[in-house]
Order: sequence, then structure tokens, then C-alpha cells
Amino acid sequence: MDVNITSWALDSYMDLKSQNIFSDQEYKEILRPNVELLKAGLPLEHEKFRQNKFWGPVTDMSGMVVKGAYKMKWHNIGPGRVQLRLLIGIANDSAWLCEAFVKLSDKVDKRFAAKMKIRMKDLNEGNVILRGKI
Repeated sequence: MDVNITSWALDSYMDLKSQNIFSDQEYKEILRPNVELLKAGLPLEHEKFRQNKFWGPVTDMSGMVVKGAYKMKWHNIGPGRVQLRLLIGIANDSAWLCEAFVKLSDKVDKRFAAKMKIRMKDLNEGNVILRGKI
């Protein structure tokens, strides 16, 4: 499966990197290899995708699943030992990296879920800027 980097993902990566949220080593040894697991395609067979502490659907304020939207989750990342999230849309037989953020609270998580609803609409309509592929 193609793993596409959107402008939203690149912008959030640059923002998190500038804040030293994660190290170069964590990116190379943890984050990037985990994202590369998506390349195997659907269904996602790797055991990590069966662990709800690593992978799960995006859910909105009412607990409803945002169709086609998922998140990768990492715990204790960087010097601040934060919870890092990466929102991923599955659309048009491809994975689209949409946005990464630090989960500070459930409210922050739900705010990004609301944004992801809009991102999924944009992805399905082709309203996305592709910045690269993994």
C-alpha cells in the first residue's frame, strides 16, 4: 500500500521536531519503522496493529468512529516522555499520514478527531497536497 505524506503531516512533523518532542534516534528506530509497517497493505497483519495501545480507530466526542481514520500511538516519547499520536486516513487504497500531535488530554484527542473528520472528507474528495511517500 502507498503511504503518503500530506502537507498537514509534514507541517505537524516540523512543528513537533522544532519543539524537540522526539529525538532523531526515536524517529529512526521507533517512529519511522512503525509507520513503514503500513506498506504491507490491507488487511494490516502485523501484530502491532492488534494492540490497542499502538493502533486504533479515531473516535469523536460522542464515541462514534470516524470512518477510515486511525491513529498510531506511542507512549513515553522524547525527553518529556509524552504520548505521541499520528492520525492516518485510509482512502483510495492508500494510507495518508495526516497529522501528529502530543496527547495532553482526552479533550486534545477529541479536538484532533474533529479535525480528522474534515481531513477524511478532503482525502476522499482529492483535496490534499502530497508532500512525499514512504
